[in-house]
Amino acid sequence: MIPLTDLSPKGLQTRQHIYDIAIQLFREQGYDETTMRDIASTADVSIGLTYRYFARKEDIIMALYYEHVIQLIDYIEAIPTGQMADRYHSVLDQIIRDLTPYRCAMMALFGVAMRPDSGISLMGTDNNPISKLLSDGYHRLVIESDDALRSPKAEQMGVVLYTFHMLILLFWLYDRSDEQQSTQKLLHFVHELFKMIRPMFFLPMIPQAIAKLSAIVMPNLNMDEDKTVAENSDATKIQNPS
Repeated sequence: MIPLTDLSPKGLQTRQHIYDIAIQLFREQGYDETTMRDIASTADVSIGLTYRYFARKEDIIMALYYEHVIQLIDYIEAIPTGQMADRYHSVLDQIIRDLTPYRCAMMALFGVAMRPDSGISLMGTDNNPISKLLSDGYHRLVIESDDALRSPKAEQMGVVLYTFHMLILLFWLYDRSDEQQSTQKLLHFVHELFKMIRPMFFLPMIPQAIAKLSAIVMPNLNMDEDKTVAENSDATKIQNPS
């Protein structure tokens, strides 16, 4: 598959045409039922040219997922002000709505991404634009909420929100309940969980736990956990002077 930076304007136009046709077919006849030959035939291009731009169907869905992430960042930037938990719940609900028409395709994408040798990474830590976009977007959601956190807690909380984002997507993909009602219950639970957690940030163990989770999920962020622990210790001394 050719990198986008190596494509000419005409090449980009051809790639976009093949992509648009593929997404149309996925919606009309289903992801599993659509073959690369179907895509090439409907797009009126050769099968070889189709493979030149997309080596496999999963690459098309990866492009769709990346497009979804860009739209999600725009949604986060436009979301009204309010409490972090409420704004986060709104974002998670929007994610499920946007991806529902492509649920089967997303199952295939996540299934391939779980194989270490697939070359597809949805939650990597090195040079992964999707991970960076989502963690930065959630950091922005945190700092622009009415109950905003200060740095470095804000960055760490952004990583936590990103982590729950991925866990909820996985749960939704494997949710066998009627119309994925269990996912809606999980969204409600997460909403209530973050409403409870936010006021507890003056307790040292909460930011410390979040710092540890951030270091596990996104070690390349280089969060200074010792600094966070020291800051929380100082805050505790101020609130409980001897």
